[in-house]
Amino acid sequence: AAWLLTLAGVEFPAPKEYDDPNITCGNLLNAVKKLGFAPPSYHPTKLTVGNGKEVVGVLDGLVDYVLERTRHTYKRPQYSPQDGQDLDLGAEDEAETAAMEGADEFAMPPQKDGDDEEEEEGVFADPGRDGAGAGAGSGAGIDSEKAVLVSKVDPTLWKIELERVAPKLRITIAADSKDWRSHLDEAHQHKEVINKAWPDSKQSLERLRADLNSTLEKLQTREKFLNEQFEGLMQQYRASRTTLTDVQETYNRKTEAVADRNSELHRIAEQLEEVKAMMDEKGSNIADATPVARIKTAIKQLNKELHDMEVRIGVVSHTLLQLSLRNKRLLQAQAALSDEDED
Repeated sequence: AAWLLTLAGVEFPAPKEYDDPNITCGNLLNAVKKLGFAPPSYHPTKLTVGNGKEVVGVLDGLVDYVLERTRHTYKRPQYSPQDGQDLDLGAEDEAETAAMEGADEFAMPPQKDGDDEEEEEGVFADPGRDGAGAGAGSGAGIDSEKAVLVSKVDPTLWKIELERVAPKLRITIAADSKDWRSHLDEAHQHKEVINKAWPDSKQSLERLRADLNSTLEKLQTREKFLNEQFEGLMQQYRASRTTLTDVQETYNRKTEAVADRNSELHRIAEQLEEVKAMMDEKGSNIADATPVARIKTAIKQLNKELHDMEVRIGVVSHTLLQLSLRNKRLLQAQAALSDEDED
């Protein structure tokens, strides 16, 4: 794009490798606007990827503008013999010989003489001559490159015959991986490509090396300056870091001790709650007068029962005493009677 803008007459320096791609794309679109192109509807960041319809559209517009500005005209290409063509003559001759043998084996069926003459005149006419077949006399003044070939063969029949014969005439020559000639050709081609690309690549690499060395020197100088400037702060930081480590260890130990004390406190609190519950239960029992009233009622009941028992005991004793006295009297009376009887 930078080269096309230069051809279009706009001063646009080629971007470097470490330039910001967003800024470069923005400058590119501004340069394109100077040529009279309409502002694009997309953001310049679309061009940073290096592909897509946006990039192709910009390049296509610049190419058309440059061709129109330079009034470029297209000419017929001139073909020249390429390097290494002599090495392929043997393979091409073998392919042509095999193709001719295949054509002899699968020749077309015989036709009438008139048809053969028409085919020879219409199809196999030499395009490099002044005319085609029967029209050679009338086309003598026409350029051989612009000569028109006229065929009287039925296109459908010709296509059918071509489809029938073409697969049999096709020859596939397998490339031999051990052929030193092919390896030599590839080596020569690679050498030419490297020789062509090496000067530009060398310059780019030299510039890159110079930029890297300059950047590395700047980084080393800056690093040295920062180390010298912040040496005192680094020492203070190391001392503070050591102090922080000690304080952190002390804090961890104190935290563990506090956790142990908290667990012991919870255990003692549970025991205290149990003792309080027992004391509350006993206090409620002491403050309650119902058992005392019951005891007093029971004592009164016992006293009454004791009094009744004493009365009964007295009655029984009196009864027993009377009985014993009666028995004693009876015994005395019987004894007196027995004495009288003896007398």
